[in-house]
Amino acid sequence: MGQRSLAESASAFGAHAFVWTARWDPEGAERAITAASAHGLGFVEIPLLDLDGFPREQTRALVAKHGVSVTTSLGLPADCHMPLHPDQALAYLAGAIELTAELGSDTLTGALYTHLGTLTRKPPTDEEVSTCASTLKAAARIAQQASVSLGIEAINRYETYLNNTAAQVAEMLDRIDEPNVFAHLDTYHMNIEEKGFRGPIELLGDRLRYIHLSESDRGTPGSGNVHWDDVFAGLRAIGYRGRLAMESFVAVNEAIIGATAIWRQVAEDPDVLVRDGLAFLRAESERHGL
Repeated sequence: MGQRSLAESASAFGAHAFVWTARWDPEGAERAITAASAHGLGFVEIPLLDLDGFPREQTRALVAKHGVSVTTSLGLPADCHMPLHPDQALAYLAGAIELTAELGSDTLTGALYTHLGTLTRKPPTDEEVSTCASTLKAAARIAQQASVSLGIEAINRYETYLNNTAAQVAEMLDRIDEPNVFAHLDTYHMNIEEKGFRGPIELLGDRLRYIHLSESDRGTPGSGNVHWDDVFAGLRAIGYRGRLAMESFVAVNEAIIGATAIWRQVAEDPDVLVRDGLAFLRAESERHGL
């Protein structure tokens, strides 16, 4: 399958695999990609939490069969937390970049700089930020050779002490200073960390190329406290052309359950969640002329 560029997937709707499955094994891959195709989604975001056990051939076959493209994302393993273990982090990212390209995708995004749940109980030091920037710069150059772009996602304070806000991500992008590195926002995290939704989106402007459309409780979009009018007005204002990924954790991988802290069902049925959530998000997108 040929690589798909961000421009070719302009404003495409997709969904994170955790809507359907906690594990990206052959069964989980079949469930997620088949369901995404049935709902008319353009892509599935695949978490790369286990590079060694990843079902590469099965995933490529499913992508080819159903015509659904993929993006990839990750949070680093605990022994690869970037400020403490930059060499191990870079090695893990190199493997993830290679796998992303093998799947025909041009996008690896997420918490590429941190292990979700590792907290020092202090703000990040300039040395930690500099270590992350230099390591991500090295990763970006590896990714450039594979025609892959890297997204830096702002994550809330309970999951990481690094890059909690759009402004911090903007500073990190300035430090990295590579053309294939972009900003990634998530409305769930924004609801915790930002003073609003439209301002951070406009702050990032054309550097924002990926967004997780996630409700305040990580349930069905449109059923909680996220100010969706402001989200889509902001996206319209910047002429957003990136991917729109619905993210809800109906299924949660045990590797990140401590960080995500989901101890109850946020939605009963993933297919109902996708049906209702996608209908809501598409309506909002159309209403704002996105």
